[in-house]
Amino acid sequence: MTSGWTMLRTRFALLLLLSTLLAACAGLTLQNEIDGLMKEGQLLYAEKKYDEAVDKFVIVIGKDPTYWQAYLWAARAFIAKGSWKDAVANGKKAFELAPKDKDTLPVFAQALFGGGADALKNGRFAESVNLFVEYLKLEPGNTKAWLNVGKAYLGQKDFRQALGAFAQGLAGGGGAERQELIRELLEGGVQAFASGKYRESIDLLREFLKYDKKDVQAWIGLAKAYWESGDKGKALEAVKDALKLDPRQEDALRYMLRR
Repeated sequence: MTSGWTMLRTRFALLLLLSTLLAACAGLTLQNEIDGLMKEGQLLYAEKKYDEAVDKFVIVIGKDPTYWQAYLWAARAFIAKGSWKDAVANGKKAFELAPKDKDTLPVFAQALFGGGADALKNGRFAESVNLFVEYLKLEPGNTKAWLNVGKAYLGQKDFRQALGAFAQGLAGGGGAERQELIRELLEGGVQAFASGKYRESIDLLREFLKYDKKDVQAWIGLAKAYWESGDKGKALEAVKDALKLDPRQEDALRYMLRR
């Protein structure tokens, strides 16, 4: 009886060992297959055959949905193609799976920025805002992103949010985008006035004049915005400031008198 139990236990142990070895071999085979597919995809990427490269990375993801390197390289290929929606989706997945890897954040951020810029260029302002807002959570010091999200807000006629974005971009000095950020404050003030948003126009123009107090047209625009908002006293003060800079700007005063 004891001998029979011993043989049974031995058989069970051998079967367990065999099962473990088979599982290990299967895992090794799968990893080898994934490694091969990744190398093929990366070579295709280097040759700028982005569609074919994506196909390889997608196969890897199908075999192992947690393999973040495949999402990362797929995002790179989609960025190279300008396929921003797919680039963002894959970049985000790679970052979620491996947030501490040195490459996942930059690639995800690049996808967000590229997608936001493309949406802005093509007039998809709400989409652009969403992408740049998410980007700025990762890179809050990027003045170009603050400039672009401000432009997208202007496209939506959300003048208060635009002001906040431009001001945030200028808060750190503005960098290479400083002059453009300042110009967008003026442009936003003009757009707000044309849209009948006089208080928003006042705020944008006042912010602009902090950086350029010698712009006569800005003072005149501010005067008109104050006048239309019902603040006649401040309107006349702004007119006086305009006339100090250029006494020939009598059209501003005539505008007030006509009202």
